Amino acid sequence: MHDHEVARIFTQNWLPVCRIEQVAEPGDYVTGTLLGNPYVVVRGTDGELRAFHNVCSHHGAEVVNGAGRCKELRCGYHGWTYGLDGMLSRIPGAGRLAGFDPRRLGLTAIAVASWSPLVFLRLAGEPGARDLSGDVQTLRDYLEPPDLARLTWVDRREYAIRCNWKVFVENSLDGGYHVPYVHPRLSGGLAMEGYTTDVLPRTVVQTCAANGDDDRLGKEVTYGWLFPNFFVNRYGTMVDTNIVLPMTHDTCVVIFDWFHDPDSQPVAGLEAAIAESDEVQRQDVLVCESVQRGLASIAYDRGRYSPVFESAVHAFHSLLWEELT
Repeated sequence: MHDHEVARIFTQNWLPVCRIEQVAEPGDYVTGTLLGNPYVVVRGTDGELRAFHNVCSHHGAEVVNGAGRCKELRCGYHGWTYGLDGMLSRIPGAGRLAGFDPRRLGLTAIAVASWSPLVFLRLAGEPGARDLSGDVQTLRDYLEPPDLARLTWVDRREYAIRCNWKVFVENSLDGGYHVPYVHPRLSGGLAMEGYTTDVLPRTVVQTCAANGDDDRLGKEVTYGWLFPNFFVNRYGTMVDTNIVLPMTHDTCVVIFDWFHDPDSQPVAGLEAAIAESDEVQRQDVLVCESVQRGLASIAYDRGRYSPVFESAVHAFHSLLWEELT
């Protein structure tokens, strides 16, 4: 089932991988591994943003590592060299190979697009399939202005969680149902009676007014979600993004990036604000791991939906059913 979900859900949809500021200038590149697939995102000499499977067409070694700026992409194994457009440009000893055509052995392209501060990849799927701008349109309407693209990146943390990726997504989409019980400090800063959930095509937006007891939250919090695994949350002068990636059938990793609005009144102590956010995430980790243990019990078959709170969870499951079948 894990392999089926990766093939039908995660390789077919847009997944965020890096920040646009990391590939702002010609020659800038960023590498990583997404669901077992090495990739490289690079800004070409023509200014175009491109992405490729970071796999040499010779023996399959990763062509480049880390991040930085370069004029070409050269594999460290046998020296096969590619241009920033992914075309194979040079092979040591190729002059001795009669009829060899290096143009046929370029890097395999990956669909790439950007939205606000992030770069997204779609590992597979037909060319011209689902457009990122259409998917994020509803999130843009709720979260902009101000333009998210001018946010300043502050910090990144990763949370390894012993639960299936869907458990974490469900927890974040439950309409604030768990907040008073799992996050007492956060709940104390929110006017929970006014918590609203808007279920939109392939996205969900949850909003709640703050009651003024927590300066970090500002006047209102907005929690946005894009199917299948991306969250973007705005509160006060800060935004955090969460990327949920499956590791195995019962483990996942959640990658948090924090951003700050440099044109707004700064938060008194960004480290303190991130520490409060980190406390919330660690509380979620504990409850999600508890759910995973319960799912393995012989006493549990399937759950129930709360008709008051969990419309977004139902919408998530409906999208899963549609794409998995």
